[in-house]
Amino acid sequence: MANLSESALNIIATADKDREQGCWQKALDKYKTIREEVINSALINHNMGLCYFGLGELLPAIKACSEALLINPQLWQANIVIAKAHRLLGNFYEAEKYFQKVVLVEPENGEALLGLADLIMNEFGDPIQAKAIVSPLRLNSSYASDASLTWLMASLYDRDETALSLTQSVIEFSQNFLQLKNIQLLNGDKNKNPRNNRRPRIGLISPLFCASAVFFLTINFYRRLADKYDLVIFNRGIKNDWATEEFRKIASSWHNIFNMNAIDIANTIQQEDIDILYDLGGWMDPIGLQALSLKPARKQYKWVGGQSVTTGLNCFDGWIGDSWQSPSYLKKLYTEPLINVGNDYAEYCPPIYLPKPAVRKINKYAIFSNPAKVSRAFLKALANIPGKKCFIHRQYQHQIVRDRIELYLKSQEVEYICPQTHQEALMTVNRYAVILDTFPYSSGLTAREVLAMGSDIRVLSVGDLFCERHTAKYFG
Repeated sequence: MANLSESALNIIATADKDREQGCWQKALDKYKTIREEVINSALINHNMGLCYFGLGELLPAIKACSEALLINPQLWQANIVIAKAHRLLGNFYEAEKYFQKVVLVEPENGEALLGLADLIMNEFGDPIQAKAIVSPLRLNSSYASDASLTWLMASLYDRDETALSLTQSVIEFSQNFLQLKNIQLLNGDKNKNPRNNRRPRIGLISPLFCASAVFFLTINFYRRLADKYDLVIFNRGIKNDWATEEFRKIASSWHNIFNMNAIDIANTIQQEDIDILYDLGGWMDPIGLQALSLKPARKQYKWVGGQSVTTGLNCFDGWIGDSWQSPSYLKKLYTEPLINVGNDYAEYCPPIYLPKPAVRKINKYAIFSNPAKVSRAFLKALANIPGKKCFIHRQYQHQIVRDRIELYLKSQEVEYICPQTHQEALMTVNRYAVILDTFPYSSGLTAREVLAMGSDIRVLSVGDLFCERHTAKYFG
């Protein structure tokens, strides 16, 4: 682009600056002008793809980056954007294909390896393989944060470490990578006294304001609060469904902050003058945790959503649990002060399509779980339980998932049912009398759904971490 006019170069420079600051639409408009009036280059198309991705417009992002690759097939960054967009669209094999394209040319490419590890753990259900992929990247300063995070989350699903040693690893990670230091927020003193001429303001932040545990376990509480408080929602996700609309109904204001960086998130929260903020993202949203490390709200509490293990941060005024999930004798596993609310830390709100308990249930064992929770230890325990087992989840449609299970169980001892919607999954689970709970990562929302449909949970093991104790009250 050396032969471009000075005015064109200036437009590109300002577009690049807008893009770097997350001003996606402003940058996109400038890139479009350059492409249409001056030059149709691979880099311009790729940057347009980045902007579309930042705006959550995934199909246009794929189109723009594909056009970039037609001009310059060596532009591996465009393959990464396409892969990430397909991942969010649920096109998992397409995502894998584009990540693999990069790895075939650059076997040590950190972006591609991290993307593959995410797919392998969270879609194809193999945390051990994900750990193997990212382990070398933990020593690479450019990728150490993301690689270490993947390694820690995989360790929650399938691990040999003690709860205390894993907690210490989480705390070290958080202090090294999540705790932002020497950052001055833009909007004055966040600890100023609340104004007396307005209703108290409660903030909610999560990537899962949709049909998820965040909805089913918190919506009733927030509906009650909406009568007395202004609820300000900071939406870190791009999914919109019927549950999203239920959250919108009770929000006094709504901020879509899907692709904001941590400092901009913190400034946005502080500008809203939040009295109490509930983090409903946790380890699902490490960038959100980075923002909260600056404590942009007066009081901050960790509750449902990515609440598998302590955040390792000191910015929270409390960790909301209960006497089963986070008993006081385990407080050494938390950097947050424990606030236990009786015997149940959350209230289950069933969807309108929850089926009534089946009159007759199949007397076989079923496993209703994300396959990442089907650990080696759990599979070994299953091998010692006689009878056929049914695995229920959309992700068991992948042959790679079935192959891993059948290393431990004979193929004739298992069957797979792969419902494609939440409603279909509940209807399937309702047919079975007993659901076997996974370990070390136990059922959370799933256990409540099973019990609400009149089936039983059989708990094989209970640990010390929060995610290991979702079903502790049903053990023994």
